[in-house]
Amino acid sequence: MTVPTGRGFALLAAGGAAYVAARVLGTWELYLLAVCLIVAPLIAWLLVAVTARSLRGRREIGPGQPIAGDPVKVAIHVKNRSVLPGSQLLVTDFAGVMSAGTGLEIDSLRSLEERLVVAPPLVAHRGVHRLPAPLARAEDPLGLACARLRFGEPATLTVAPRLVHLSSCALFPGMSARRDRGPHGLSVPGSSDLRSVRPHRPGEPLSRIHWKATARTGTLMLREMDEPAGSDVTLLLDVPASLAAGTAPDTNVELAVGAAGSIADFALRAGRTVTMLLPQDEWRRSRLNPGVEGRALLLESLARVAPHKTTRLGSSLRALLGHDGRRPGRSHAIVLVVLALDRELEYVLLRLRDEGLQVSVVHVDAAAFGSGAATSDTEHLVAALEAAGVRTLGLRRGDDLGAALSYGPALRQQGGPTYASAR
Repeated sequence: MTVPTGRGFALLAAGGAAYVAARVLGTWELYLLAVCLIVAPLIAWLLVAVTARSLRGRREIGPGQPIAGDPVKVAIHVKNRSVLPGSQLLVTDFAGVMSAGTGLEIDSLRSLEERLVVAPPLVAHRGVHRLPAPLARAEDPLGLACARLRFGEPATLTVAPRLVHLSSCALFPGMSARRDRGPHGLSVPGSSDLRSVRPHRPGEPLSRIHWKATARTGTLMLREMDEPAGSDVTLLLDVPASLAAGTAPDTNVELAVGAAGSIADFALRAGRTVTMLLPQDEWRRSRLNPGVEGRALLLESLARVAPHKTTRLGSSLRALLGHDGRRPGRSHAIVLVVLALDRELEYVLLRLRDEGLQVSVVHVDAAAFGSGAATSDTEHLVAALEAAGVRTLGLRRGDDLGAALSYGPALRQQGGPTYASAR
């Protein structure tokens, strides 16, 4: 819809005043001035109404799947399909909250002209961003009339967290991510460990022939493989909104998401299947298998993580871990990434440890992000968990995530995280 601007209304008001004065004084000059002041906004309104309907535009965003911290480039492609000169444009909402308070100014387009305007690079923040269709404000050169129109369609931009590539992890001292890697350094689904080599029997498939042993012995030799590990890592991320602290993107929630994702990525590259428990309106469970698809699902799931309403994790932890009625085996590893520790959660973790399960906790210190002071109660809880054999790791604001997660006992003596145990 085309309407006069504030300047256009002011000219119309001045034209009306000049007309009244002309009627009172009876001078033709004032009549002429009144007509000019009134006609100018009307012509501007007509020009904008005609040319705005002939403007077409679309938005281009790159890269299509950015990682948090990457620069995002947004371009607006505009075309004037009219033979008349196009209006001047101010495009806003071209990248949702990332472009808040900014706009792209586009000079008047000539007859049938097309133009591509690129916005300054924007920094991508983790999350799923709903981007409305870009809003354009079209004005005549004098700014007397304007029209608002939308270019293109709404879009969704998913920004994945930036994960740390770990070659070792303090929470899994006996696990290595360097074996069974396929393209792009990811574990090959279904990959197995070589157990032995034996002579080939008639009728057996040739896909597992050990060619080096065959060349050495002159007889077809077959590889015997151990079966790959099953679903042996469960990782739970708990980020209550009441404990969120810091200013985006430097928050304890983002640090927790990065830590959880890096640990899960390490386990996937080690050939382990990972079950992710992520907060939403209800706990969302995702099963990730080693390989490219598993990592893609991991990034997509973590991009959707947002602080949730506070729940009592300790009372619901057993139900979450045993949702299918099966008790985790002793080789099953359980990792919790939390923003706070309490007595109830400590009690449940100690009971799980007593049952022989491998339990680890990563605690992101909210006090380091300005949310109150660190309490001695947390230190006592950590000491009790460590004494019971629960691996613990503390993360603070400014920590090098890669160094903290892969921290070894030998290096820990030289300084590092506030607390860590690699029992």
